[in-house]
Amino acid sequence: MPTLTVTHEAPLQLIRQHPDLALDLVRAMTDVPVPAGSRGRLGPTDANSVVPTQFTADSTVIVDDPATGRPALVIVIEPQGRDDRTKFYAWPAYVANLRAAVRCPRAVLIVVCPDPGEAEKCRRVIPMGHPGWNLWPIVIDPAHAPSDQGAGPYLLLFLACLPALDMESRAGAARVLDAIRATGGSEAERKGLTTIILERASQAAQRHLEELMATAEYKNDFIESYVKVGIEQGIEQGALAEAAEKLLRLLDGRGLNPTDAQRAQVGDTTDLSRLNRWFDRAITAANAADVFAD
Repeated sequence: MPTLTVTHEAPLQLIRQHPDLALDLVRAMTDVPVPAGSRGRLGPTDANSVVPTQFTADSTVIVDDPATGRPALVIVIEPQGRDDRTKFYAWPAYVANLRAAVRCPRAVLIVVCPDPGEAEKCRRVIPMGHPGWNLWPIVIDPAHAPSDQGAGPYLLLFLACLPALDMESRAGAARVLDAIRATGGSEAERKGLTTIILERASQAAQRHLEELMATAEYKNDFIESYVKVGIEQGIEQGALAEAAEKLLRLLDGRGLNPTDAQRAQVGDTTDLSRLNRWFDRAITAANAADVFAD
């Protein structure tokens, strides 16, 4: 399975797949009004015309007012693994500049932090210096998270990734697999969600999840897809290893003496077409530098 920077990416992946999750978080964690019947859509993350390049939000969701069609709320979502002093200046810029960029009367910052200790640091008020203008980040951590009672499938998966949902019992693991199935996503989307959950789960939870995926109740939705993915990845890895070995043998055989860095580059390359291109060059190249010119 692909390796993800799961702590940072999991909430973003869920929101990118289902922007309405951001609305659920606002409703659960704030008293900011969300227009009835409204839906979320992904918004800009950089707003280049107004936000300097160093101030780039991780994800934004725009909520349009169903009655007018105009933006009613912009939600900025920031996963935070540790206390970062740049947030002291960056987070207010996200809220103010993105609010201006989408011409929206309300903007909300939600910070997702899986470490409760770091979350407390993230909750510190950011004084702007202007009278009455302070930014109080809304921080979600395992100890301060939306309730799972009546939660939809994406909110349940969000809680599982945080983690703020028990997956170390068979019933809890089944609940998460049921949520993945209930998203109604495509096979590729379900694979992505399952990968995120397995990466984020503890060893005990992984064991329950994998055992359940092999049962008759779940295997059609999960196991067959993963067997197929495993075979495809194995074939791809084998082709890459063979192409890299052939290239290095050719370079050594022609006395082109690639450097250690160039050898490492060959081993690290995951683009088969690039390895083949280098091999073709190595047949006639005068030196190793010509082979790796790109």
